[in-house]
Amino acid sequence: MKRKIYLFFILIIVVIISAFWLLYSDLPNDETILNYFPETTVNSLSNFEWEKEIVAPVRKYVPLKRISEELRKAVVISEDDLFFEHSGINMTELKKAFRENLEKKRFARGASTITMQLARNAFLFKKKTITRKLKEIIITKRIEKLLDKRTILEYYLNVVEWGPNIYGAEAAAFYYFNKPAAKLNLSESSLLAAILPNPIYYNPLKNFKGARRKQSRVLKLMKETHLVTYSKMKQIKNDPIHLRGSKQDERKQKINLNLSNFDSLLKNPRFPQSLKKKADSTGIIYFPEGEK
Repeated sequence: MKRKIYLFFILIIVVIISAFWLLYSDLPNDETILNYFPETTVNSLSNFEWEKEIVAPVRKYVPLKRISEELRKAVVISEDDLFFEHSGINMTELKKAFRENLEKKRFARGASTITMQLARNAFLFKKKTITRKLKEIIITKRIEKLLDKRTILEYYLNVVEWGPNIYGAEAAAFYYFNKPAAKLNLSESSLLAAILPNPIYYNPLKNFKGARRKQSRVLKLMKETHLVTYSKMKQIKNDPIHLRGSKQDERKQKINLNLSNFDSLLKNPRFPQSLKKKADSTGIIYFPEGEK
């Protein structure tokens, strides 16, 4: 009997040691986390051929100051509203997710914070398993200990997936709107934040209505937390969004590149001669300082 009890305890010890080995054997150490930096794969996004099939990851790293404040706020409020308050883990959401997943016997609900998502995207694989989730939690606590919140948010916004092989805010801004992340307005930012949970399904270039519905949820959250007013929320919901490759975007580019409309205006006899003399070849009219 004593022999069986002894063997039983040995077995438990072996299982515990094996479990710890599986969890910790391939985790990044402190030095790896401190030296981590999102890789730039494409230097010039403005000249990138977006219409061709994107077969490799597209990312251009930009510092947080070059990502619009509107996008930062929209992402935080929709992905992890307590990001600046917790230490990497939102225990309330984690418990809710655990109960729901246990009831449905599948991974039906996630509870990943921004730091947890960074841990997964930077150091782990994407397949949902219990082992990966445990590793994710361990790495998350290390990240929170070693990096400040601003750096965590900056890295996250540069590594998160925003479409088919589209990673980071800068690539997403050019892919969807043909502009840098620094120039994204609230309407565009809330749409980008909306598609993060499932960037393939909610890709607005392919599922515009679905993306707009998710955008409404983000705007509602922003209104409830007083980041936008009710009138601003309604305005954005009704305003058109000009996606890259859309008719509105093409028309805008034609107007910017074709100056024939301005040339015709200069030739119009009804256009004041005094303004014609102040116009240059690009369509800009200059007034001397003080002149109205």
